[in-house]
Amino acid sequence: MFGVEVDFGQNAASGARAKWTSDRVVNAHMAVFGDTGMGKTHTLRKIVSAMQETGHPRLRFHVFDAHGDVSIPGESAVAFHESADFGFNPLELNADPEFGGVRKRIQSLIGAIKRTSVRLGPRQERALTKLLTGLYKREGFIADNPGTWQAGGDRRYPTLPDAIEFGKERLKAYHVGANQRAIRALEEVNRCARAMRAKKATLQNVDDDGAARLERELEAARVRAIDAYKDAVCAIETGEEFDEALDLEGQKETLESVVDRLENLYQIGIYRSTPPPLDPRSRVWRYIIKSLSKDEKKLFTLTRLETIFTRAVQRGEQSEVLDCIVIDEAHLYQDKEEDYIVNRMAREARKFGVSMLFASQSPTDFADVLLASLGTKVILGLDPNFWPQAVRKLGLTESQLKSIVPQRRILLQMKGIGQLGSAASLVIL
Repeated sequence: MFGVEVDFGQNAASGARAKWTSDRVVNAHMAVFGDTGMGKTHTLRKIVSAMQETGHPRLRFHVFDAHGDVSIPGESAVAFHESADFGFNPLELNADPEFGGVRKRIQSLIGAIKRTSVRLGPRQERALTKLLTGLYKREGFIADNPGTWQAGGDRRYPTLPDAIEFGKERLKAYHVGANQRAIRALEEVNRCARAMRAKKATLQNVDDDGAARLERELEAARVRAIDAYKDAVCAIETGEEFDEALDLEGQKETLESVVDRLENLYQIGIYRSTPPPLDPRSRVWRYIIKSLSKDEKKLFTLTRLETIFTRAVQRGEQSEVLDCIVIDEAHLYQDKEEDYIVNRMAREARKFGVSMLFASQSPTDFADVLLASLGTKVILGLDPNFWPQAVRKLGLTESQLKSIVPQRRILLQMKGIGQLGSAASLVIL
């Protein structure tokens, strides 16, 4: 049994050590509050170091570093940016019939997008859902058949470029009135024609055999396209074959906007088919996201948290802390909605072996639903302008806040198991 432990210093009143132990507090979630220069980064390093020393050997830290300055000894750090050729595939499925599947993966991605400032409208959300469902189906991953959700062999999960290509094929099908197999065949005709024109332009003397071969390739592509269009027409028996085309009727602009959104997502540089080079032997994985915009940081963090939480729930209840989420500049990820992934994890992730560690300048940045879910608060020193709200949100007094001496004395609130509230202790560092 590994009870994760952090020694914060000496209790100023009793002289005893002010130790935080994960199996004695109501949950292992913690927030560190401090104005600029109060030592938030140093405190984060101290907490992570102590948790590594006393925690389970399989305890993994996920550090979401908004400014790129929360380095941890022994870490594996990766910077995410627009020109990176690696990232996380947002369309990779969890194949577990209970916790994964096509619908949950699509809704998770849409949910993260909707939390940013540029949100999806109802029609865009519906169009994106249908688009991604159709893409999964084309690749053999059927929403209603859990037996098809596992990749392997020649089967791979689709990626954002696949979704973009699929969306453009649907738009072309809308314009020319054909199915997508026929569209791909038509594109092959165009490709062969362009290739033949390019070769003729670059070679001054194309021999007869070479010209004949190019003509045969083009003719073969034409035959395949004609056959594909013929098959599309001959397959019509009940009229249901046109459901997809009818669904696009009047939706052209909506689908175009969805494809544009997918292209913008891909350009961010966080969603790639090649996984990031994080060392599996390292217990600390640091995601450096300083180059991303506010919306992009939020999108990256929320989608990654969704994956970590789903995997934690899937492994079942745990008596040990096996994952620690460290979120710097936590005010960037606040939302008061109950089903918001950050709030859900603060409420539910404890029993699945997940600890959450937040850092921010003030508790005023936090939604009340999140603050109420934190077992421990560490106050390093707040700007006096935040004192009135901190008194209300944390149940402190102004005299307690005045007793803090930056980098020498802090306030520590720990709610023990079975306690309704938590008194603040002055701790000497």
